[in-house]
Amino acid sequence: MFEHNALDGQWNRVLPAADSFVNGEVLECRDTVGEEPGKISRRQYAVVGDRLVERCLPPEAVGDFWSHDVAQLPWWSSVMNPPHAGILADFNSQFGGLHRRQLDTAHNVVGYAGAGEEITLGKAGYALKRASDGAELVAKSMLELRKLYYA
Repeated sequence: MFEHNALDGQWNRVLPAADSFVNGEVLECRDTVGEEPGKISRRQYAVVGDRLVERCLPPEAVGDFWSHDVAQLPWWSSVMNPPHAGILADFNSQFGGLHRRQLDTAHNVVGYAGAGEEITLGKAGYALKRASDGAELVAKSMLELRKLYYA
């Protein structure tokens, strides 16, 4: 279990991972912007493989997905420049995340879809191979890709 002196259960807390492809736990943080914690959007961090990922959720009072989203929880996006100090760096290190990685232009992973499928960015746009049926999906934006994925 991840432990850190900045974990207070309201602004920063650790949650069990709901996705099987996530290494260990999820760190949920809120910015301290003069509101009650339950009224502030949440940023969640996890490690998938050796990559620190993040997603933004609405305030708990709203639920776990944004009303404008096409379906289910937001996907995980790769953190391109993981921090080298602080709670995020410690969390990243404990679950196997790297602080520095080489850009692989032939296989540029920018996130993970609902079932843990890698989302890559290339000349054709955002692409993934859907686990449920093996369909290869490509779209010019992440929003378009999500619509195809859940269609």
